[in-house]
Amino acid sequence: MSGPVEIESVTQWNETLRSATAAGQTVFVDFHAVWCGPCKQIAPFFAQFVQKNPQAIFVRVDVDAQKAIASKYRISAMPTFIVIKAGKQVDFLQGADPRGLATLIARHAARVVPLSAEAETAKEEGNKHFASGDYTPAVEAYTTAISHTPESPQLYANRALAYLRLGGKENLPKALADAVKATELDERWGKGWARLGDVMLAIGEDETDPEGVKKMLSAAQESFENAVGLLEGSPSQQTG
Repeated sequence: MSGPVEIESVTQWNETLRSATAAGQTVFVDFHAVWCGPCKQIAPFFAQFVQKNPQAIFVRVDVDAQKAIASKYRISAMPTFIVIKAGKQVDFLQGADPRGLATLIARHAARVVPLSAEAETAKEEGNKHFASGDYTPAVEAYTTAISHTPESPQLYANRALAYLRLGGKENLPKALADAVKATELDERWGKGWARLGDVMLAIGEDETDPEGVKKMLSAAQESFENAVGLLEGSPSQQTG
């Protein structure tokens, strides 16, 4: 695919959302108008993310040609970019703001692996423990979630951060294993590479051998460069 898909009917729109939900893909939508100058200016910038993020779906909707769709999402200014996951709008951006658009896409471009009901419940429990600073029960909850949906890179990244916050020589290797697993499951997920960089930095700081420190810091830098190249944004220090 060389560029965003142009939505030409409500039927096509609905089929696109259903297909994306089934595949666990995020949908990025550019609501634009033919007469809108800023829309034309930022359109090529939006289009360049298609090749960079093949795990996501990028579409454009002409608000005048597809009034029903624009009305449903209450589009009042052009361009407006929205993010849809599992059929629901989760974020948006108004205006021709290249940096803002890059950050929006960076925040949501990861492949979304649908969680089972059990995994979702355990993940939310883990997030609550993490937010309270109770990292041991957070690890336990994320472990339960992973047992139900082991193909989710977000769950491994969450557990990696919980292990990282626990600290200690016994937990850092576990954090590293989880961070590596997250990048293996989705090698184009910038946040996963950022998490791996965080863990490598922590291991480097804990290392006593100068060569070991040098090696780990170099690996951390490479991970962060991968993250920046994919995200064009800043690494996140939050659970997902």
